Amino acid sequence: MRWLKILGSTALVLLLGLVTLRLLHPLPPLEPREASSTISEADSAAAPLGRLAARLTAPGTPGESAIHLLNDGRSAFAARVALARAAERTLDVQYYIWAGDLSGTLLLEELRAAAARGVRVRLLLDDHGTSGLDGPLAALDALPNAEVRLFNPFVLRRPKALGFLLDFARLNRRMHNKSFTADGAATVVGGRNVGDVYFGAADAGLYLDLDALAFGPAARGVGVDFDLYWNSASAYPAARILPPPAPRAMPRSPPPPTRQAATRRPGPTRRRSWRRP
Repeated sequence: MRWLKILGSTALVLLLGLVTLRLLHPLPPLEPREASSTISEADSAAAPLGRLAARLTAPGTPGESAIHLLNDGRSAFAARVALARAAERTLDVQYYIWAGDLSGTLLLEELRAAAARGVRVRLLLDDHGTSGLDGPLAALDALPNAEVRLFNPFVLRRPKALGFLLDFARLNRRMHNKSFTADGAATVVGGRNVGDVYFGAADAGLYLDLDALAFGPAARGVGVDFDLYWNSASAYPAARILPPPAPRAMPRSPPPPTRQAATRRPGPTRRRSWRRP
């Protein structure tokens, strides 16, 4: 029965280790948090995107929205960039996965640029899908007009998987919402997260997915839903979870290609595509 004693001792040591880690890495206090909500209907209607939404929706049909489906990944990426650049008042952005690849870096840069010109940026991410982005997210959160919150965050940053052993009941609850809303007047919603594999920019593989670009009341509804998650008890201010940003932690977009690179014709490539799980 010696092996039973060894097994019992090992289990006890592991249990004590997990309890110690849990005590050393407690969740920070949720409050106080700065209260905020989606843009008012009047301010939304006065913004350029609000005026565009009014022109796109049919007159005399209150409650109806203008919808354009985004089947192509590159068009879906371009729509998000266009909304980020057209926004004058607010950007409310919510995703389950935000990859630290080219697409993720470029969209973070668009959010940074929007905040720099005075747009209020609220970014809510499920912390399970932010691997490798602690520095860039902390840097974005440090900007005067930007705030980042993490849904059900992992207090132990590395390795995150260990967090499931420490607090499985909480960390097993994830947020799969995906929306990109500008000025409460236009939004992109659908199945795509943020990453090269969703936008046709990956070297190998492509997730087949669908988004919708919506103008009008639909965007207002997305904004109201965003507030429910933003102000929920599971959305923690990033500054209480992430380490302070290092200098130049915010990634910059890559430099434009040289003339020689721009004129070079790429050879044929083979790309597999599949439905995302």
